[in-house]
Amino acid sequence: MERIDPFGLKAEDFFKNFCGESLTFDDLCILQPYTIDFPVSDVSLATRISRNIEINTPLAASPMEDISEYRMAISVALQGFPAIIHYNLSIYEQAEQVRRVKRFENGFVKDPITLGPEDTISRAIEIRNSTGISTLPIVSKKKLVGLLTKNDYSGQKHAHMMVSSRMVPLDRLKHQIVRLGDLPAEDSARLQKANDILLDSHAGVLLIVDDSTEIDSLVTRTDIEKSEAYPDSIKDRNNSLIVGAAVQTNLGEVKERASELVKAGVDFLCIDSSHGNSTHERDVLQYLKKEYSHIDVIYGNVATAGAALKGIQWGADAIRVGKGVGSICSTSQVSLGSRSQITATYACAKAVREYCFKNQIEPSVPVISDGGYSTFSAIGKGLLFADVIMLGSMLAGTDEAPGKVIYDRQGRELKEYKGMGSLEAMRRGSAARYDEEDGGDMVGEGVVGSVRYKGPVSGWVPKIKNGIRKCFQSLGVRDLSSLHEAVFNGAVLMERMSEAGKREAGIHDLTEYKMDLPLD
Repeated sequence: MERIDPFGLKAEDFFKNFCGESLTFDDLCILQPYTIDFPVSDVSLATRISRNIEINTPLAASPMEDISEYRMAISVALQGFPAIIHYNLSIYEQAEQVRRVKRFENGFVKDPITLGPEDTISRAIEIRNSTGISTLPIVSKKKLVGLLTKNDYSGQKHAHMMVSSRMVPLDRLKHQIVRLGDLPAEDSARLQKANDILLDSHAGVLLIVDDSTEIDSLVTRTDIEKSEAYPDSIKDRNNSLIVGAAVQTNLGEVKERASELVKAGVDFLCIDSSHGNSTHERDVLQYLKKEYSHIDVIYGNVATAGAALKGIQWGADAIRVGKGVGSICSTSQVSLGSRSQITATYACAKAVREYCFKNQIEPSVPVISDGGYSTFSAIGKGLLFADVIMLGSMLAGTDEAPGKVIYDRQGRELKEYKGMGSLEAMRRGSAARYDEEDGGDMVGEGVVGSVRYKGPVSGWVPKIKNGIRKCFQSLGVRDLSSLHEAVFNGAVLMERMSEAGKREAGIHDLTEYKMDLPLD
């Protein structure tokens, strides 16, 4: 292999050269290994969030109270990556958050919400307000008898009336009803045929019934439109958006919570612990893999190669790396075991890659690098080694993040952003994440702060995605697997950036300037 420069070091030599030092993003200078011969648009961002779940953007939304609830989960899934619903919610509330995501965009809406003809319109209004679903099959003795949509009633005028007086009866729905036996048996072909029938019908919904006219499922025109508008969206085999959920390390609580989350349709679970590599996390991981073998489980957080390998040996489907490096995290100031993020990510990713190759684990176990990411170049550096970057602060401040917009003294728009280790969040349930006991003298491992308002996810995240593509293109690689191959075979060379070099690499020698991006 031709050496591109006499002074840069291969990744393995670079980290050995700084053995005993904990390095992070700004410490690392990456040299371009290949000639660029393609545009940014040619870069693929596809990867895996876990062994068995493919995604289209190498990101994940952190399971934090001020980040990942259903609105964020829907918005980022449309952009190609999943959110992990936090567990500072009751079991029912968290499961309902998952259901809202799964119902947002479906190919076949299985087990749709229905009403009876004797129900009142006020009940339809309640369902519409709580779930956003306004198209309701009307069923009597399990058989389809009509359809009610938001166009069939006025909330003020008809709320007290019975559904039967406002619904469209069965004899007027023949153009938008198809029998299940008339559709292909294979999932994708069946969905395509149903979508074609729906589009030809000029209707908003296609009702699928069995031979007894019992409702089996439905497909909607809005779902087709959403698929066309968001080509990167990530979906399960039923064409519902992919979403994850967090669980803690208390096995008794996890048993009940995981059961409800799986019933709600969750795609994967994340054991959310600041201090991974513990016996109680091992017990939870092994229980989940035994009880729900079809559900992938993320293990962490860890910062050492040995701890990462323990996760694989205990059955993990992905390893989450990062301790004490988040912008609102104070773990490194109140406990030990933390490590700077680039060194932690490289050490874990190298060990996982080698272990999976040696033990013929295929597909290999992905590494998720979590914490400290505040610039596009930092994400690019993390992806030199990791398969996915977990974002917190870069998604906080969006419209879809929980919380209200506030203003500082300069009139800037801000949003509150709290760490899950803050006492405020710990009192609502996240104490278990830090191995704190309820009612004890809790020591916070996070703070409450604020971040710049960033607008909607649909406007902000495409900029992040394009920033990642630019990072890949600048090295002459078209996808993540090519990047990892180049890094681990020594084609990508690295140098340590000096303090003077960091100042030079930043914006300097200006009396004032304006950032084009909402980064603090």
